[in-house]
Amino acid sequence: MNNINLQLYSYGWDSPYSPLEKIKVTGEMGYAGVEFAREYAGIPVEDVQKALKEAGIKADSAHVAMEFMEEDIPYLAKLGVRYVACPGSPFCNAEEAKEYAEDLNKLGKFAKPYGITVGYHNHTQEFFEDQGKYLYDWVVENTDPETVAFEIDCGWASAAGIDPVAYIKKHAGRIAAIHIKENGAVIGPDKPQSRHAVQEHPKFEVDENGKPIFPPEFLKMMEERDKLNVPTGTGIVDWKAVKAAADAQREHVIYVVEREANYGGKDRVSCLKEDIAWLKANL
Repeated sequence: MNNINLQLYSYGWDSPYSPLEKIKVTGEMGYAGVEFAREYAGIPVEDVQKALKEAGIKADSAHVAMEFMEEDIPYLAKLGVRYVACPGSPFCNAEEAKEYAEDLNKLGKFAKPYGITVGYHNHTQEFFEDQGKYLYDWVVENTDPETVAFEIDCGWASAAGIDPVAYIKKHAGRIAAIHIKENGAVIGPDKPQSRHAVQEHPKFEVDENGKPIFPPEFLKMMEERDKLNVPTGTGIVDWKAVKAAADAQREHVIYVVEREANYGGKDRVSCLKEDIAWLKANL
């Protein structure tokens, strides 16, 4: 398998690379393209086009929060992006999931003239159940197949206790992209938040360099979560079965490596090189 892209979020918050340098390094590692996570904000589109061309890679997809989609889609279309997913959003029951689905439908209509399909990327909380269905099911089933499709993060899905292969088959035809994120254990779905509640995000003090100072309990929680992100090919996801199921249900599925953490004391780029090497050798 050679047509594998990289979610640029995978470089981590402490990456030494600039946004344009990340594109260059992605090409050097052997990835076929990138999935943006708004690193391009404030950068002239011509500069990003040049960086992609020089790296010899493409930009098939992007992660964009709902509030920025209308602003970003015209820009992303100039880069050749064809799929834009919201990286996550709160909804805690069936009714809220259906409300969110309607938001996606509206954005799908907006994006269609640009040749872009919009969608959503899961974590674990979307597999919380209400009225006998996962919250993710309520979203998928209430969106327009002509303009809205989905990105299954197989790492988070399997961490929630979901078989990503079965889920892809369940919603055959609706899965536009696959996140290749290796996962080492099941932790169950996180409790979802209401979209109508005030969203509480942790606030941290910063050091003299402007970097956040994380309290010990937060670091411990992140350390436990990071342990799930094991080397590709060593976890609980059957990647051959995932690829077979995804390719069977839709043409031109986008495959994207996303890494949350390092492993084995290695730096992030070393881990990402091993990810792509394993995938090229085994899929």
